[in-house]
Amino acid sequence: MKSLFVRKLAVLCALIWNAGGPVASAAAQDWQAAVLKVEVVRLDGAREIGSAIVLGNERAVTNCHVLREASSIRVLRGDAVWAASMDTGDEYRDLCFLRVPGFSGLPPPIAEPDAVRVGLPVVAVGYSKGLFGVSSGHVKGLFACACDGGRVIQTSAPFEPGASGGGLFDRQGSLLGILTFKSGSGGDFHFAVPVGWMKQLGHMPPERISGRSTFWESATRDSGYFLVACDHSAKGDWRGLLQVAGAWTQQEPYNPQAWMAWGRAQLNLGGTDAAIKGFRKVLLLDATHEEAWWELQKLEVDLGRSLTHAED
Repeated sequence: MKSLFVRKLAVLCALIWNAGGPVASAAAQDWQAAVLKVEVVRLDGAREIGSAIVLGNERAVTNCHVLREASSIRVLRGDAVWAASMDTGDEYRDLCFLRVPGFSGLPPPIAEPDAVRVGLPVVAVGYSKGLFGVSSGHVKGLFACACDGGRVIQTSAPFEPGASGGGLFDRQGSLLGILTFKSGSGGDFHFAVPVGWMKQLGHMPPERISGRSTFWESATRDSGYFLVACDHSAKGDWRGLLQVAGAWTQQEPYNPQAWMAWGRAQLNLGGTDAAIKGFRKVLLLDATHEEAWWELQKLEVDLGRSLTHAED
């Protein structure tokens, strides 16, 4: 058992090293060809910066919240500028399509939904604060929403306002998700909606977007336990997290992320044994869950140190 943990620890260390290192598998110009800058002037005269993914055939996709109450929209790539108009979309899922007459560009390759897993090294690409940026990290969690077509992705690859509508890619350049929102409390709480939603919407009959708010703008249990859980985690409210995670594990006992939240809450409240049980439960449900493996490695090391000091 110990040798298995050592091997896992070595793999995880390599994963974390690679996730934090420079992006080597795709050149910066390739990312920039796939991700456009979006400039919006609102009805009240306010200006909004966002990002968009090239879809080809004079189309792009971005977040609906970027386009709200737009009086004019344009997309930019380098010094080139194109006027754009809102096409169709789904405000609840926060994905809207743009029509960009005269624009030509090739879409990035799209990853299969099952290609995304916790621990996967990823790259976030977008126009954070209006400036093109590429950051690396890894997938921290996968969460179900009241939407078919894939799971919301939590990533440690950071991005700032302006990157909304940009892309979350694997290291080979395949699109995994659309950058959408981040926690105002900081930390590794950056989220992308899955490309499955985009593909699903693309096959639906055209219809104008509704005026509903997005699934993430009101963090309630109705829109997903994970939103409330992540909010408590970002704020370091471990008792609040434990309460939510307790209800979450009862409601969704086969959801590894529910048990991950429960284990983290227990760990930060001093319940080491309960935390270990929680992380082991995660691995029973998802043996590839790198975050749960990593937490168990750290606990094993800490417990080993404690035993050594006790013997001394």
